[in-house]
Amino acid sequence: MISAMHSAAGLPVEALGAVALSNAIRDAVAMGEERLVLMLRFSALPRARRFGTRAELLREAWEPLNSTARVRSFKLPGGDLVAIGLPNASEALEQERQILFSMLEPEEAEQAVHMLRLPQQAAAVMAAVEDSLGMVAAMRAMALEEPENRTVDTAALAAAERGLNAADLSIFFRQQKVCWLEPGGQNSKLFWEDRRAELSEVCDRLLPGYDISLTPAFAQRLLKSIDRRQLSDIARPEEMLDMRTLALPLRMESLFSTEFLRLDSFMPQSQRHKLIIGLDAEDVLAAPDVFLLARNFAKARGYRLMLEAGSPFAASVVSSLRGGFDFLRLQWSEDFPAPDSPSTAMLRNKLPNAAEHIVLAGADRAAAIAWGWEAGIRMFQGRLIESQRQGG
Repeated sequence: MISAMHSAAGLPVEALGAVALSNAIRDAVAMGEERLVLMLRFSALPRARRFGTRAELLREAWEPLNSTARVRSFKLPGGDLVAIGLPNASEALEQERQILFSMLEPEEAEQAVHMLRLPQQAAAVMAAVEDSLGMVAAMRAMALEEPENRTVDTAALAAAERGLNAADLSIFFRQQKVCWLEPGGQNSKLFWEDRRAELSEVCDRLLPGYDISLTPAFAQRLLKSIDRRQLSDIARPEEMLDMRTLALPLRMESLFSTEFLRLDSFMPQSQRHKLIIGLDAEDVLAAPDVFLLARNFAKARGYRLMLEAGSPFAASVVSSLRGGFDFLRLQWSEDFPAPDSPSTAMLRNKLPNAAEHIVLAGADRAAAIAWGWEAGIRMFQGRLIESQRQGG
């Protein structure tokens, strides 16, 4: 079970180590400083080795690193241990590595004990952070009651995952322009392009007739795979050479993937503001610990963030909107409150300048644009905007 205790920063205690480690990695990479990293991955050991007397002995053997001045030790969700040391701590870390190897079977030691270097192998260390946060999410999911009638065709899901890895996902990506549009349709101005893939279209192709809502964990794996494919595409030299401002929805955990770190290493600091990262409001509210980690990392690297909400009501409950996001993206529907309603007024108070920071997506009909204008919104995205741009 996830601990109910939280730190003053609002983080569950089991996530504090992941946050601190990611900050240490980020700082080392940003400053180009060399660091040695020793990892003891309990999560890579057979289940029987993760608990009991042997596990306790491994933790006791690790304990001297907690009192070594030149070494910082971190405990990740799930129990993995990571130590970062200055180059002059190499002897202490190497001695610890040998001790851990002597306490495990050779194959187990190869899987669980690793010595890495920063900044060269930052992606591998961040992958451990990502795995540990995934464990937090999995533990949350285990606490939820599973529907009794859930049936999963594991063979079909495995085949779909293999198909996703081999498929040309470009056919699923949709690009739409985000434009400034004054009342009357005058003074239209392109701000950026929005690129995203619809999960329903991907599933219809890979799992025809299958209800993906029955397997949310698999849906999340698909979304993560889509994120990584998109990030790999953006990191291509031809894309980087002529990069325009682009909005890209991502899972929060994808910010710590190897693909994102690779993109980050290629992208000059002066160009990072051109990538606007969209985070889903429901994901932010469901995992505030992961959100704080993702937000701090993205902002420190120079990227802009956009909160994606299905309605003004979803946006209004994200308390960190003012401090954490540069933009808000609403998906218009007929269920939106009237522009002059208290709900709309509350929404407009969320950002210092609504007209410059709120995008109304789903502008496929004149009614959507009219609602946005009355609500003080001037940035729109949708089929109607596309047709106007093409016609212009």
